[in-house]
Amino acid sequence: MKILIEPAEQQLLEILEERRLDFANIEKTVREIVEDVKHNGQAALEKYIALYEKCALKGERILISEEELDAVKVEEEFKDLCEKFIEKLERFHSMQLQASMWNLTPHGSFVGCLVRPIESVAIYVPAGRRVYFTTLLMCAVPAKIAGVERIVVVCPPNEDGKVPDRILYLCRRLNIREIYKIGGAHAIAALAYGTSIVKKVDKIVGPGNAYVSCAKKLVFGDCGIDSVAGPTELLIVADSTAKPAFVAADMLAQAEHDEMAMSALVTDDENLLDGVLEELARQLNSLGEPNRSVAKVSLEKNGLAVLVRDLKDAIEVVNLLAPEHLELFVEDPFSWLGRVKNAGSTFVGNSSAEAFGDYGVGPNHVLPTLQNARFTSGLSVQDFLKKIFVTLVSEEEVKKQGEFYVKLARLEGFEAHARSIEVRMEGAR
Repeated sequence: MKILIEPAEQQLLEILEERRLDFANIEKTVREIVEDVKHNGQAALEKYIALYEKCALKGERILISEEELDAVKVEEEFKDLCEKFIEKLERFHSMQLQASMWNLTPHGSFVGCLVRPIESVAIYVPAGRRVYFTTLLMCAVPAKIAGVERIVVVCPPNEDGKVPDRILYLCRRLNIREIYKIGGAHAIAALAYGTSIVKKVDKIVGPGNAYVSCAKKLVFGDCGIDSVAGPTELLIVADSTAKPAFVAADMLAQAEHDEMAMSALVTDDENLLDGVLEELARQLNSLGEPNRSVAKVSLEKNGLAVLVRDLKDAIEVVNLLAPEHLELFVEDPFSWLGRVKNAGSTFVGNSSAEAFGDYGVGPNHVLPTLQNARFTSGLSVQDFLKKIFVTLVSEEEVKKQGEFYVKLARLEGFEAHARSIEVRMEGAR
């Protein structure tokens, strides 16, 4: 773990730069895959399935059948827990719905916007050592609330050509019937451009590995995406009122995600820092495998502790790093919350472990990483909506304000624009 004492801004930026997704080594390969699938469709897709997937499925076999979906069985406890999870997500995300908005201008023109759901969205659900069913829920629930008509799920299959039952059960529960057994960059390309089997979509959401992220970056513009996600991050701001055991527990929870996960502490209290380091060693020792080995490497490579002069400096570090997850374990945290400008999701007070956010306390856990919180937000209902602007210009607007618009058009050098307004001014006299 790196320990920095009152670091300069450049030191912190250098740490961030080391974590940035470097697509240089893979972009050529990913671009070839994307272009091949774009131009050669299903044949190219099946070529890459054979190369990269654990099971080389072809044709309609990549699509989950109605019989497969209907035959899925999961334990009752899983069903009950997911119902509560869905209820919490629906309660929070329903508050984000927007109605169409209308307004009359002072001169009687009618302006506003229609709010419409995106027509088709694909959710990429990673697969591997863990079954990321929470990712599916975090993406699908706000999309359903927004009113997206066609929701597609893609998930890489195992060696037997199967997608985890828990994923399929939740698809069935949410009435998602279009599910493809594919993953990787070729899956992203197929979703963006379509094949004879895979129907193209308007937007792709959900996290994935570097190849998936690179492919999303390359198809953006032909297809919408949520973001190019990097390794997960947690930054904890703590003072003398924080509990070292809580801070260490949350840093370990972050570190067990993967070896690239970043767990960071910023504090103005040296005694707290010492206590947290002791707790990290103790708690890491008691963690079972394989989580302990993953967390150990994560903390060694990407763990960070920063000692600052005061909490004002701590918040400056927050706004510079723009973390995915932020925890404020300080006295009177709401007085400091107002100073936070850049963070994906913030957890306030000692009881507020970030893990509550991962498991459906309300806000979404699909969040911006790698300083992207400077300019974007976590996944929400708005990500599945679009606005269509509407304008009806009144005759009074033409008469009284026409010259204003004409002058602006000519200042930009657009004579035909000006004349298109003038011709209406003449008719309104």
